[in-house]
Amino acid sequence: MGALLTLHGLNAWYGPKQVLFDVSMSLPLYGCTALVGPCGTGKSTLLQCVDSFSRTSQTQLSDGDWLARLTSWDVTAPISVAIAQQKQMRPDGTVLQFFCQEQLNSAGQVMQSLRELFNALHMADLLPLLLREASAVSDGEWALFNVLRAAYLGQAMVLLDEPTADLDQAEVVRMQALIKMLSQIRSVVFITHHLGHARALAEQVVLIGNGRVLASHPATLFFDTPSSDVVRHFLQFGTLAEERSQVVPRESACTSDLFASALAELTAGRIPRAGVLHPLLPSRFRWVVADRLAGVSIPGLLNDAHQDLQGLQGVGIDTLLNLTEVPFDGALLAQYGIKGLFVPIPDMEAPSVEQALGLCELLDVQLAQQAHLAVHCKAGQGRTGTVLALYLMWRSKGAWTAAQAIAAMRRIDSGWIQSERQLLFLGEFQQFIVNNVTFTE
Repeated sequence: MGALLTLHGLNAWYGPKQVLFDVSMSLPLYGCTALVGPCGTGKSTLLQCVDSFSRTSQTQLSDGDWLARLTSWDVTAPISVAIAQQKQMRPDGTVLQFFCQEQLNSAGQVMQSLRELFNALHMADLLPLLLREASAVSDGEWALFNVLRAAYLGQAMVLLDEPTADLDQAEVVRMQALIKMLSQIRSVVFITHHLGHARALAEQVVLIGNGRVLASHPATLFFDTPSSDVVRHFLQFGTLAEERSQVVPRESACTSDLFASALAELTAGRIPRAGVLHPLLPSRFRWVVADRLAGVSIPGLLNDAHQDLQGLQGVGIDTLLNLTEVPFDGALLAQYGIKGLFVPIPDMEAPSVEQALGLCELLDVQLAQQAHLAVHCKAGQGRTGTVLALYLMWRSKGAWTAAQAIAAMRRIDSGWIQSERQLLFLGEFQQFIVNNVTFTE
């Protein structure tokens, strides 16, 4: 398939800060391209640049603090591009009026075009909702209309900024069906932090890191035969590999003693003493090692996220390890003095052995740096319990079996470790430790 457009040497700045560096990429005539990478690495700016440069023949554009410059922009023909921003505000008026904004055509002409488009995309059931107030449709329906408006305006290319963010599972399925149909008649470029969604939808995957294109490959090659350590690390941890310090700090005697005490209590069949508590803690908060290591549900699951984070801050938690497939809002965490770590594991699944070893190393380093750390997935049960169990197997230096770890975790919280796959994995990890790991004092 030929390229719809190819851009070379794109650089972008917000004020004095450069956010894109010499980006070059090609986008196809049809199909779906996923932009992946950690938060804050330039993906949304890249979409903005593609949208803006599609409207002009200039090679430098600016708007307030934003400045973008490219070497060249090659297109097969003049193209029509539209972008669907994340969390598009709902305007006053009907959904149809939203589609008619900044259009010269009459409402009747727009309606006829939408009828043809919705039918082609198997979204005809949404046509009656066009006459409703935009404020009256559901969040899932509004997300679909946001994408459909971009499809209506962008006759060649549609740019989507996290189209599945904050949708429930049924809404995600509907959104994915729309994107798949749309990619048959448009070039679709979408940002996602959910690698499962990228795998399900994309023919091409572009990894963006620190404002640069780190990899660009067909999706099957990107996921199944990663070409570099950078890609492998990203697929495993959802982050970019950082250069490691030559000297790993030594864990404090206090932390070592707290772990030794907790392991001894759990080995003896008892629940270790709890650490500090707070009335605003999430309901599933559980200390494993008092005042050092805990498990919890994702902040905001049942209560207001600010309330949950205030409770975590109140017991001294300064680091959250997120095991879900979507990064947590780092700016929100920072308001409460909490650092976020992100190691995505699919729901009800277990990590790979390699990923488990990386998690153990990550936790070792964080705790040696005096972190007070809580691990969370979504409900704070399956993945959370599994990671805490494997880490205590690691801390026991091979003394604990998988069965001991499972029993110990379920004494603390009976819901920890949920699926058969998670149970089986802990047995696999036990065998790996026995056969491959030599612990030193």
